[in-house]
Parts: sequence; structure tokens; C-alpha cells
Amino acid sequence: MMQCLKYPLNHTTVRRLLCTLTIPSLNLLPSTAAYIQSLNACVASKSLRLGQEIHQHILKNSPIIEDSIILEKLTRLYLEFGKIRHARKLFDEIPGPGVIVWNSMIRAYAWRGPFEEAIDLYKRMIGSGVLPTKFTFPFVLKACSGLCDGDEGEKIHGRVVKAGLELDGFVATALVDLYAKCGDLDDASEVFCMMCWRDVVAWNAMIAGFSLQGHCDETMWLVKVMQKSGVNPNSSTVVSVLPMVALTGALNRGKEIHGYCVRRNFNADVTVGTGLLDMYGKCGGLSYARRVFERLMVANEVTWSAMIGAYAISEHMKEALELYDHVLVTCMKKPSPVILGGALRACAKLIDTSRGRRIHCQTLKLGYASDLIVGNTLLSMYAKCGALDDATKYFNEMNLKDTVSYGAIISGCVQNGNSRQALDFFRSMNSSGINPEIATMLGILPACSHLAAHLHGTCAHGNAIVRGFTGDTAICNALIDMYVKCGKVGIARQIFDTMSNRGYNLME
Repeated sequence: MMQCLKYPLNHTTVRRLLCTLTIPSLNLLPSTAAYIQSLNACVASKSLRLGQEIHQHILKNSPIIEDSIILEKLTRLYLEFGKIRHARKLFDEIPGPGVIVWNSMIRAYAWRGPFEEAIDLYKRMIGSGVLPTKFTFPFVLKACSGLCDGDEGEKIHGRVVKAGLELDGFVATALVDLYAKCGDLDDASEVFCMMCWRDVVAWNAMIAGFSLQGHCDETMWLVKVMQKSGVNPNSSTVVSVLPMVALTGALNRGKEIHGYCVRRNFNADVTVGTGLLDMYGKCGGLSYARRVFERLMVANEVTWSAMIGAYAISEHMKEALELYDHVLVTCMKKPSPVILGGALRACAKLIDTSRGRRIHCQTLKLGYASDLIVGNTLLSMYAKCGALDDATKYFNEMNLKDTVSYGAIISGCVQNGNSRQALDFFRSMNSSGINPEIATMLGILPACSHLAAHLHGTCAHGNAIVRGFTGDTAICNALIDMYVKCGKVGIARQIFDTMSNRGYNLME
């Protein structure tokens, strides 16, 4: 059947196949056999254009397009080239698709999204009477991981057990990845321990899960056990561990990992290099970050934003803005929201309102007017620069607002001595149905303190209780400060006595 691959795939070859090829043993019409052979050749030679020409030829022979084999071949052709919409239209026309083409469609959505479509197709597949295989489950579980949908994942896990596939290496790895990304490390560990064999992908899923949850000691212990079991960490392992190192500020441990990368030649990988750069920046190793940055052969948006962020964290704001200018001039006409955010934070630190306004103009020209991340950063910049009128005006013009937006404007009002306006924004936030976060409460409680507004403070205290924030030490300290300044020392003392972690506060 693959005889055509002996010839170069071109218009002449396809025409010959369409006209002459027959497969009597499969009881197919000559034209059907030719289509199958030609489509196989297009996939093998990665020629989408000729595949589309064959599709057009098929459409001229409408009776043949009803053939499920041809439809499946066309579906897989378009999936091979990432044309999911075209593939889906053809897939929906297949009468009784087989498990292979079901798996192909589910896999495409699991990798490229939307993830909901992968889960929906999985359910339709089962509803049509087609049983999922060991190839189906890893794909649909990956979609659940992408959505952090642990509930749906547990249902699929139950079907995995019924199918007797819970010990399959690929299925088990997908389950570990699902539970780890959903933060359910107990279930992830249980599945992991039941596995008969564990490759580097399975280990990485566990390590990434513990790293994401900030379990530093457990993460490094897993890396050591992984190596003792004969599995060497790869670049993905390193990328999983570095954020945890950055979070804990463990610079020496980060240097050890960097040394391992050099020995394994991982540092040439842009993803690993960017991770090392980000880690050094957050651990205060700016000179190391700069060295890693300069040695990277290729830099992407994430790399540039990490270097700008490293300068900003290390209080080198002028260098951060110089690098931002360099990015605009040399390599990036449209910087990402993350890069813009780094530059705006540098402006805020320098209290450079003029520069911040220029970047604001750039965001409008670049089409980021409705981007919530950029909007919140602009709002925070104006507030921290003391331009409260500009901050208020921009806040009122924002089409989309979230808890970060309200937190920024409330903190800005308090920092600029306008506590009463902060309370007005807090009331507006509550009436809009947006729930405050801890950062918002830490902004509004000082406003109540400044105004000695006992009633407002009591309402904020009730809000903190309802949201479960009263276990946070910073919230308790702010409440104590508020009640003391409102003359309610007895209530302040009660809060102090219930604190499990007192640290430093006003009552000691």
C-alpha cells in the first residue's frame, strides 16, 4: 500500500495514484484506494497542500466522501498539521468512528485545547459504545490536568480501575500528573507508589507537584530518591525544581542545580536558562542572572521579562528600564503584558510618573487597553507614584475589574492619605460582588485605623472572619492596630490571645 512513497510526492505522482491504484484484496473501488494511498503519502511526506488538493478532488465525487475510511483519513491528515477545526468538521460526518480516530481527536484537544472539548469527546465516545483504551485515558487525563478538574479526573480514574489499566505506566503517570497539578499530593503519591515502573516522566510529575505546592524538602528528597533508583533528572526536572528554589530563596541550592545543568549541558536550553535566570533574580544573585542571560544563545519573551524582573527585584530600576528600551528597539515590536508589567513596576519604584505615562501610551497603541493584567499594573503604578487622581480616573475607565484592581486603588488611597475614599472603594467592591482577598483587607484595615472608624473596622473584621482570613498573622496585627486606635483595647487583646503565631505586634 505504501508503494507510492518510492516516488517523490508531487502533482504527477498524486495524479498517477488517483487514476491507476487499485487494492482488490480490500474490495475497494480504484478511486477509493487511490485516495487512501495518496493521503497516507501526504501525511508521510508532511505535505498539507497536496492533501488539500486530494480533499478537493474527493469533494467532486460526493458519493465517495460518505466512505468512513476516507473521512477518517482526512480527519487524521488535518490533525497531523494542527488543523483541528477542519478535522472536527470531517470527524462529525463519520458514521460510527473507530477508537483510533476518537483517540486522535481527543489527543488534539488535550494538547492544543480547548481542554473541555477533549473531555466532551471522551464522554461522547463512551456514550456511542466505543470503549476507551490505554491510549485514550492519558489524553483525557491531560485535559483534566490542564483544567485542574480533579472531580472529573476522579471519575475517569474509576473507569481506569474498571478497565484494569491502573498499573499501565502511561495511564498511571497521567493520573499522578493530574492529582499533583490539582494539589492532591496524597492521591498522587498513592498512585505513584503503586506503579510497577517509573520513568523520568512519572518522577517529574511527582516532583513538579510537590514543587508547585512549595514543599521544598520533599521536592529535593524526591530528586535524590529518583537518582538512587537509576533515573537521571532531565531538563524538565530542573525546570520543575527551580521555581521552588526561587520561592524559598535558597541561592546555594540553586547554584548546585546550575552546576548540574552545566555538567549535563542543560544550560544551553532556553527554558532551563530562563528558569536559572529567574531563580537567581529572585534569590538576589543578580550578577549570576546577568551571566546566564548573556550566555543564552536564544532569548524569548519569558527570558526578557525574567531579566527585567531580576533587575526590578534587586532594586536596579534604571537597568530594568534600559533593558526594556533595548527590547523595544532591537527585537520585539509588541512586548508581552509581563514585560510591560516589569517596566511599569520599575517606574513605580522610581516614582517616575512621566515614564509610566509614556508606557501607558504604548500599551494603548499595542492594543492592551482591555488587558486586565496590564490595567492592574498601570493602576498600581499611578497609585504608588502618588498620582491618585490619575489612578482614580484610570480605575473608573477600566472595563474589567477584579480583586487586584480594587486592592491596588484601595492601597493607593490609604498610602496617599485618602482613607475615606478607600472606604468608598471598598463598599463599591462589596456591592459589585467581587470578594476581597487578604491583600485587600490589609489595605482597608489601615484606612479604618486612620479614621478611627470603629463601625467600618468591625464590618471589615466580620468580612475577614467569613473569608477565613483571621488565621493570617498580618491580618491579626492589622485588626489589633485598628481596634487599639479606635479605643477598643479589650477586643484587640482578645484577638491577640487567640493568635497562634504572634511574632511582633502592638500588644507585646
